[in-house]
Amino acid sequence: MNGLFLKPRTVPTKRLLALGIGLILSFSAIYASILWEMANKDYLTAEQAATNLVATITSEIERNIELYNLSLQAVVDGVKLPEIDTIRPELRQVVLFDRAATAKDLGSILVLDAAGNLTLDSRTLTPRKANFADHDFFRVHQARRDVGLFISAPWVTGEGEYLISLSRRIENADGSFGGVVAGSMRLSYFHDLFRKLKFGPEDSMTLFNTEGMILMRAPFDVDQIGQSISRSQVFRYFPQQQSGSYTTTSILDHVKRLFVFRQIGSHPLLLAEGLSLDGIYADWWREVWSISLVVAALFVFMIVLTIYLIAALKRRAAVENQLAVLANTDGLTGLCNRRRFDEALEAEWRRSQRSGTPIALLMIDADHFKAYNDQHGHQAGDAALTAIAGCIAGATNRASDLAARYGGEEFAVLVPGVNAEGAFELAEKIRGRLAALRRTQRERQEVCPTISIGLACLIPRSGDGPGDLVREADEALYSAKRDGRDRAVMASSSSKQRRKVAA
Repeated sequence: MNGLFLKPRTVPTKRLLALGIGLILSFSAIYASILWEMANKDYLTAEQAATNLVATITSEIERNIELYNLSLQAVVDGVKLPEIDTIRPELRQVVLFDRAATAKDLGSILVLDAAGNLTLDSRTLTPRKANFADHDFFRVHQARRDVGLFISAPWVTGEGEYLISLSRRIENADGSFGGVVAGSMRLSYFHDLFRKLKFGPEDSMTLFNTEGMILMRAPFDVDQIGQSISRSQVFRYFPQQQSGSYTTTSILDHVKRLFVFRQIGSHPLLLAEGLSLDGIYADWWREVWSISLVVAALFVFMIVLTIYLIAALKRRAAVENQLAVLANTDGLTGLCNRRRFDEALEAEWRRSQRSGTPIALLMIDADHFKAYNDQHGHQAGDAALTAIAGCIAGATNRASDLAARYGGEEFAVLVPGVNAEGAFELAEKIRGRLAALRRTQRERQEVCPTISIGLACLIPRSGDGPGDLVREADEALYSAKRDGRDRAVMASSSSKQRRKVAA
């Protein structure tokens, strides 16, 4: 051991990685939050646009149905007039069916008696013989007087035209059933209305009655007219809610859509627009991909930068550690230098003061080194000092031991937590190693010189200082020199009897 127990400067790799990961996760959370807000905004915008469109279309349909209703009500009121049967047929047609002329897409208005027989027709003065007692609109009014305007299920004429019937009940003066006024409305009206609207490729617009029967749907499919969607999710909300929105998969084509529905006035009709979620989020997905590529590039750059920073800091820490070692190392012997020794002595002295443990110091000097250096030259002298330093480093095995070149040919070994006996054993161990080395050098003329060692061991007390330990070790070293060199001597204050060991 050379005694360099400097704490190396380490790079906080885990902290830097944790910081990098934390930044990535933070940015990811912010990015996810922004994307969520963008998606939610697109959803709400689409929902609001669908709500406005459905409201506009329902208002248009309600206005036209109300016109039909007024025409039917006018006929109901007209047939109750006492003198209606006494006026000329031409005038009667004008009185009863004048409003019907203003109703677009409204077919013939028929007046049926209590038996379902056709009595009046808005299109002719001589109505054909027909009976409608088996039709749903007749049976409903016959059975109930509180129906008001009744809108039938779609039906097909002999010419293949799809119609729905709008009808109202005629009551006698005593409140009994007196017949029905019925008009037909072409479903082509709704088809033309929906066709004017601009839909996405997977969007839909559906008109159906409160029983769940489809009256019209865009995109148009004639096979869907009259089809039941009574199991649709809209009936989870209706009739408790007359309007609303929800997201589900269509039971007709299995496309997941945002549906916005609304009842048409007080009539038994519902209008629902379905916006495909893929269409709603199409722009959002394009933005997600474009932004994600940028964010991914930033993440990769951040990761590479973090790795580069860690590598750079590691290189810097290695250089700083190397410089710290060089700054505290004697260039010739590889042991600690005098500055490092003084720092360690101060630190260990304070630690021994706190713990009340002994601290020992060995002062080592090469014997007759000047004469050796003059005889063999400076290079041989340097080699001798290096050999002595190697013996000292090889004998100091504990991590807390510190061996240093004190100056010139003098060395110091700081041994914390060791008593006088342990310090003396270490001194003898160093001398033993040097003696073994000298024996191997006998064949050469440049046998390294012997060493003298002075030892001191103290338990720091109040008023003592590190200089006292150095002074006692120096005095013991001088004693070893006076007593013949090549020996280890314990300071008198550290042992009752001075120990000598001859070579």
